[in-house]
Amino acid sequence: MRFPPVLLLVLALAAFPAAANELVVLEAKGVDLAPGAKVDGTKVLKLAPGQRVTLISDDGRTVKLKGPFEEAPAPAAGQVASMGDALKNLMNQRGSGVAQLGVVRAAGDAPELPEPWIVDVGRSGARCLQAGAEPVLWGPKFADATEMSIEPTDRSWRAKGSWPAAVDRLALPRRIPLVDGGSYIVGVGGNKAAVTIHRMPASLADPLVQTAWMIEKGCEEQARALARQAAR
Repeated sequence: MRFPPVLLLVLALAAFPAAANELVVLEAKGVDLAPGAKVDGTKVLKLAPGQRVTLISDDGRTVKLKGPFEEAPAPAAGQVASMGDALKNLMNQRGSGVAQLGVVRAAGDAPELPEPWIVDVGRSGARCLQAGAEPVLWGPKFADATEMSIEPTDRSWRAKGSWPAAVDRLALPRRIPLVDGGSYIVGVGGNKAAVTIHRMPASLADPLVQTAWMIEKGCEEQARALARQAAR
């Protein structure tokens, strides 16, 4: 089986809502709030025991709440931040030490991701995909075609193919779906990486919200790539 070379993905950026006290839902458990829903931060939000919600403000601050809770999540009015400032606040809040998003480097000696929506198969970790998008693998360019394989961690199936020479991106065919929450072993050129897939809800369209969601899921390098792209 031979996988076709990939086409680069294009990210459409949307403007973040301008309401200073408006929060956007990143995740919610046990409560009737969908990702992307907007919450008035000045109004009381009631959560019963066991209910959880993660929100993000327009200035890049994330707020994690769990029940029992009954108060306004962001009662104080604040100044609406620019997209660049909000992204910096978000990344700095997460301890990335970013001073300028445009010069963020990948952790350790790993190369910097050229695009936010690609699956790095050179190392293990969480990987985030857009809702409904075909998985795009990113790896090294080889001088000759190289063997590759992919299988879930439960070893219930295994697909083998070839990574063509002189390409660094491959699109997986639909018959090899990477499902939300699934963990897989991807082998390319003798290297094996364990990756866990997280599918981003389609309702999260804003780049700041998407960046925060990626960080929550552990896709930090992808979040940095998206932040760099959004801040340009």
